[in-house]
Amino acid sequence: MATILAIGAPALSAPLPAAFAAAAEPSRAELLRRAQAGDVTAYDLLASSYLDADGDQRDVNAAVRWLEKGVKAGDTDCMIALGNLYFEGGDLDQDQAKALSLYKAAAAEGDALGAYNAGLVYETSVDDLTQALGWYWRAAMGGDEGGMYKLALAYQLGQGVPTDETQAVTWMRKAAAAGSVDAINDLGSYYLQGYGVPVDEVQALKLYVDAAQRGSAVALANVAAAYHNGEGVPVDFEKALSLYAQSARAGNLTAYYDLGQMYEDGEGVKASRAKAVQLYRLAAESEDDEVAEMAEDAVERLEGGSSETPIA
Repeated sequence: MATILAIGAPALSAPLPAAFAAAAEPSRAELLRRAQAGDVTAYDLLASSYLDADGDQRDVNAAVRWLEKGVKAGDTDCMIALGNLYFEGGDLDQDQAKALSLYKAAAAEGDALGAYNAGLVYETSVDDLTQALGWYWRAAMGGDEGGMYKLALAYQLGQGVPTDETQAVTWMRKAAAAGSVDAINDLGSYYLQGYGVPVDEVQALKLYVDAAQRGSAVALANVAAAYHNGEGVPVDFEKALSLYAQSARAGNLTAYYDLGQMYEDGEGVKASRAKAVQLYRLAAESEDDEVAEMAEDAVERLEGGSSETPIA
């Protein structure tokens, strides 16, 4: 249930019940039996079974009823899950105030994830970075990896606090140790660039590989870049091409730009302006404005060639 978005933007996360790790997901009938018997720990799971079902089996109203019942019983998992529904909109009318109230209620019960989500509301919806950082700090103190990661970024970028390499590295290490895939990847970039730590290309690559193995498409592209540029490993264009392609297929559109450059320059593959243009066009759809602009410029540059040098 927990999800993480691209670098710098951890998503709202619903709690992952311990039952998921211990055994197969119980059936809805079993969850309903437990919930009707007063087992509060089943309320959130039951609500999820209604929300995750397909077709006629999906029942938002039933899910909300059980979540509200859990909220009244003081269950923080239900508070966060219902808060997410209000925050995201779609199944319910979007209501940031209700979402924030539910996250704060969960945080008041000691739930670090509730504090993190409250911080995210203040950062993205209320545009109050001071309040957001206060909640991220509370989340980090409670062991939440997202809160730790947000503090690391704040010190790195000087957002709401003075820039501080030492603090950024400290919190990025803590977030990585807590399991944040984004933090593991970013810590790799710290070592590659010598940000707050000695330059160590080998250590950077180890961290990128770790994050990639945990599912980060961005880290996968960073591994590709290591082979492309010979950072910590010998240059291997074929491996770089393969890894960039895997990263792109996994949703990292920036990797299409890197592939475009390799096709344009003929690195590990026969040079092809036509293929490069195709790849740059895909990269131009990136949500990263800088990447999208570079890709658009590359398309314009290649398509602006004279008729004497047709695109191959």
